[in-house]
Amino acid sequence: MSLHLPEAWLLRPVRVALAGAGGTGSHLFGGLVSLDCALRALDHPGFAVTVFDPDRVRPANIGRQAFWPGEIGQNKAETLVHRANLAMGLDWAAVPRRFDPRRPGGPFDLLLTAVDRARVRADIGRRAKALAGPVPEPVWWLDAGNAESEAQVVLGHWRAAGAGWVPNVFQLYPELAGIDDARRAPSCSAAESLARQWLPINRAVADVALTLLWRLFREGRLDCHGAFVDLARLTVRPLPADPRVWVSFGWADPRGGAAPRARRRGGNPKSTSRPETTG
Repeated sequence: MSLHLPEAWLLRPVRVALAGAGGTGSHLFGGLVSLDCALRALDHPGFAVTVFDPDRVRPANIGRQAFWPGEIGQNKAETLVHRANLAMGLDWAAVPRRFDPRRPGGPFDLLLTAVDRARVRADIGRRAKALAGPVPEPVWWLDAGNAESEAQVVLGHWRAAGAGWVPNVFQLYPELAGIDDARRAPSCSAAESLARQWLPINRAVADVALTLLWRLFREGRLDCHGAFVDLARLTVRPLPADPRVWVSFGWADPRGGAAPRARRRGGNPKSTSRPETTG
């Protein structure tokens, strides 16, 4: 099975929502700037990006995230967008609040999530069905999450009409709804952040996500809709767009339902026993 670039994405700027501008999100934003520049050089209309993040740049973010000491205290979304607009002549938007799937602020063609709370992903996954109205064009959802030295990227549908549904991260990992991350506190120092995560992991997972998007636009199709990164082993393994693989996750309903978790078998292509959720 192949994923094909929606025809509408060739005719107008692709409307992108980026939820999270921290560890992975700030690097993913830089990738969007580069990809926008490359697409425009190929006579494509490029992107219209809106970035959502309520947090401010802290000293602990410097070095691991794409911020500089002079930006400490500024809102992350506004800082990234203002920098890109000024340097590249763009007209992208920043929203200094969390992305709320009940009020997505769209319409969007592509939702990118790089958030550090599993329940946020679960809420986004559940909310798609509750949004009223027809879906004239599919909305894709690209999620990037990581742990200490491992990460995964999953591209699937958030909302779509008709057949050909590709499961998103919440449909492959419905256990996201049950992960208790309420006790996770932000790191107080760069040393504490680096003790929890390898320095290159955020940039690595952002680059894999960018590679998926680049191939989708450049080749018009994808045979894989995600990947699993393991920096300790220096490996990147693809997630094939194959219903037989999706069944191994416990997902088999083309309309978006999750099959019983007992359907998991050996040979599951996931790199870990549960999804990585840090953004």
